[in-house]
Amino acid sequence: MSGCGCPGTKAVDFSEKKAADHGAADTKPELTNWPVQLKLIAPNAPYLNGAELLLAADCTAFSATNFHGRFIKGKKVIIACPKLDDSQFYYEKLTEMFKTNDIKSVNVVRMEVPCCGGLAYLAKQAIQASGKEIPYNEVVIGVKGDILSEGMTPLIPKIQEIA
Repeated sequence: MSGCGCPGTKAVDFSEKKAADHGAADTKPELTNWPVQLKLIAPNAPYLNGAELLLAADCTAFSATNFHGRFIKGKKVIIACPKLDDSQFYYEKLTEMFKTNDIKSVNVVRMEVPCCGGLAYLAKQAIQASGKEIPYNEVVIGVKGDILSEGMTPLIPKIQEIA
């Protein structure tokens, strides 16, 4: 789908960009890849290989303060909405991305609303389907912008033996 001919879908890695002159109150933008919308990213985009990924729900950047410095810095960004977009397509695309590339980690940032949990579910399922052991971290942001939970979560729940 990324080959639609639109110049805005061309894979660009601008990690080496020059920082613009920002005022003291401004924060430095940390985005180093384009495009960022999951629908538009080619599964073999060169910037994905060796990347730490930030898979962010669409609403998160508008809800959390200092989103660039807190979540984007040092990561390649992918945004998606599991409620408004095709979840099966996203699952298949993420699985292909994880299989095709040496992904160092997947960091999901999502909202607390139930539909947003689907993004975490898709990411975990795609990691499992890739057959790789990719570290996974999840941050849940409240609708008022506060961080409700953060941390590594197991991909497959461990079953404890009953003695």
